[in-house]
Amino acid sequence: MRKRTFKESYSSGWVQTAVAIVGLIFTILVSLGIITPEQSAEGLPVATNLITGVSSVIAGVVFLIGLFFKGGQTE
Repeated sequence: MRKRTFKESYSSGWVQTAVAIVGLIFTILVSLGIITPEQSAEGLPVATNLITGVSSVIAGVVFLIGLFFKGGQTE
């Protein structure tokens, strides 16, 4: 089994890290009484879908950049 590099680990795990950070922020906001637990329960899936969508857009843009700039070289 080969060791994963930081770049591989980051690119595959940043979505989970971002979702965990948003969940932590929602938990802190609930504990401070700024939002209700119901609002947190409704907001976390929306935030998760938003982060996942951003991840998909980033992956698509990176793929297109690779396709246009690396695909044109024939050597």
